[in-house]
Amino acid sequence: MNFTILHFHDTFFKISETFIRRQIAHHVKFKPICLCFNLINKELAPKNARVYLIPRSPVDKLRFVLSLISQRLSNILTKIPSLYELYIKDSLFGKIDVIQTHFGNNIFYSVRLKRKLKTPLFAFFYGADVFILTKRYPRIYRYCNEYLEGAFTTSEFLKNKLKECDVNIPIQVNRLGIDILEWPYNDYVPPNPNEQIRIINVGRLVEMKGHEYLIGAIKILKNRGYKIEAIIIGDGPRRKILEHLIRRLNLSREVKLAGALRIEEVKNYLYSSNFFVFPSVVCRNGHVETLGYACIEAMAAGLPVVASNVGGIPEYIIHNETGLLVQQ
Repeated sequence: MNFTILHFHDTFFKISETFIRRQIAHHVKFKPICLCFNLINKELAPKNARVYLIPRSPVDKLRFVLSLISQRLSNILTKIPSLYELYIKDSLFGKIDVIQTHFGNNIFYSVRLKRKLKTPLFAFFYGADVFILTKRYPRIYRYCNEYLEGAFTTSEFLKNKLKECDVNIPIQVNRLGIDILEWPYNDYVPPNPNEQIRIINVGRLVEMKGHEYLIGAIKILKNRGYKIEAIIIGDGPRRKILEHLIRRLNLSREVKLAGALRIEEVKNYLYSSNFFVFPSVVCRNGHVETLGYACIEAMAAGLPVVASNVGGIPEYIIHNETGLLVQQ
């Protein structure tokens, strides 16, 4: 008999979260159900999954905010009917065998799911959620130890970060993997020095990704006479800063900010590029790359990868064997 696993996320299906969609799409022993508060890009939903959208009242939203401050304050609202809890009880009770919540910030809601459905709860931490929660909501780790049967992380580095926060439940490293049928390997052909070289980077435009260092490197290569082009795929809060830097360095022809693209478009760029560069940095607030899934996709496609020796990246990029590592 197939077991049913409930995947919970505040928002399904963000373009950038291909790693979550692949988990769901490749279930073999589980029937997946997706539950969320916000549903976007419906066409990206895995075909094997049923998707439920949770109605949410102002009381539900207020209860969540209060739970981050004080459980006692949150309990004041428990006697007021909740659309969230009524929906879960009527629609899913008795139908779910396991709950997996995506990102640590969704644990607060997932605990209520666990209580209503009386079902084992696991959480998948992906990186930024750990660093943000450590700073803002340290109570989350008490929830982990009290309510979770176990957790997953994308790297040993991230696993150790959770342990440093006194999370003492079983933690399994799951590097997510990749379907090689979706990413045919191309034997690498070095570019002709007289032709234009295309460098590609994929990642949100945030400090941790270090895009300004890639742009600075393109300036150096241009000054040395190389015909070069850099495609940066992704969007985020630092877009204006990077646009200004590109103009200031007179690189409008050489560097293109392509924005957030669907996976098919990302593939087209990857397979038509010469190198993948991932110049991640340790942020001023301590945030760091814990996996770098875009690197794995580039490696699967056969691209040479140059990446920073930070966070969880050296766990799969072995210097001079599977790629090149550089110091921040």
